[in-house]
Amino acid sequence: MTQRLLPSRRVLLAAPFIRPAHAQGAEWRVGALFPLSGANALLGDEAARGLELAIEERNAAGGRPVRLVRTDVTEPAQALAEARRLIQQERCPLLFGSVSAPVGLAASQAAESLEASYVELAAAADALTDRGARHMFRTSPRAADYGALGAEALTRFLPGHLGQPADALRIAILHESSASPESIAASLEARLREAGLVVAERLAHSPRTPEMPATVQRLRAAGVNVLIHAAAESDAAALFRALQDAAWRPLAIIGAGLTWGLVELARAIGPALDMTFALDVPPIETAERWAGGGRAFAEAYQRRWGSPPRAGLSLAAYAGAQVVLAQPSYERAALRASLTALDQPEGQWPNGWGFRLDDRGQNTRARPVVLQWQAGRPVAVFPPEAAAATPV
Repeated sequence: MTQRLLPSRRVLLAAPFIRPAHAQGAEWRVGALFPLSGANALLGDEAARGLELAIEERNAAGGRPVRLVRTDVTEPAQALAEARRLIQQERCPLLFGSVSAPVGLAASQAAESLEASYVELAAAADALTDRGARHMFRTSPRAADYGALGAEALTRFLPGHLGQPADALRIAILHESSASPESIAASLEARLREAGLVVAERLAHSPRTPEMPATVQRLRAAGVNVLIHAAAESDAAALFRALQDAAWRPLAIIGAGLTWGLVELARAIGPALDMTFALDVPPIETAERWAGGGRAFAEAYQRRWGSPPRAGLSLAAYAGAQVVLAQPSYERAALRASLTALDQPEGQWPNGWGFRLDDRGQNTRARPVVLQWQAGRPVAVFPPEAAAATPV
């Protein structure tokens, strides 16, 4: 399915660091590859909404117009075919995606071979940038950043909150057997062990596994008191059902990845989600001193879709797309040159990030935060400069 977004209403957000291109001429055409159906549809649609808002704002600023050509892709083979179509038939020199690492890997492979550029706005798997593709860029955190944050939180932040010394924590890492959850879990395990923490278990499960009750019993028997889970919404909900049935809950539950900031997750789980932590992109409720554009973005999102943002994911996608779309040319050599030259400090983006690419195309100034679900909403609680509330 293909949808085309025409230039439309203006999105009034303060973004003083944006310097839009003003070259006149034929429109730029850019492609978007997101899962808009299937298991990752909520995440894909939320990221796509952030991209759409960035394009609407870019067009409202004037200059050479940008037309977005959206596609719904859920599998790598489909992503490869659609990316080729967008580049060759739709004449898109620039592609955005994807929240799904397999989709992003396939799309970036097509872009690299067909003289186009690919920008990953959300998926975390380290493999996306570890391949060394010259025209693939990621504006969001990688799995290694989630691992670093997890180790920092479990040594500097959570022991005091839980009333337990770090060496008394018995941590289990549970993750779905798919690219980004596996990459996040591997990074977490490595960094936690480096920090001297006890990782009692690391367990993989298939998507929509029926084995969650048995897994919970195993974790309970192992004396786990901190449970980290990286998985999709359905398996996160299944975990909480299994915990409820077992009448057991560890001292801390920590989600890891984009699923854990979705308001739909709170609807699926209910009040039991409160006090759960998550390693995720900055939520809308992040300290304004660090992420000054969250409130304005939420207002623009509300005007556009008639409801509040469903996660900080849309803000992350919006902020990353803003920077790329502000470049004077989307032809791949020129785009690489201008993005490589950018040096924006943390705190300059609406969600608190900045921009500086490493030699693999990874933005080194995008980092996740620890959020906590409080009264049905996700709120940043760590690191201190990002915290909008104290943990409960």
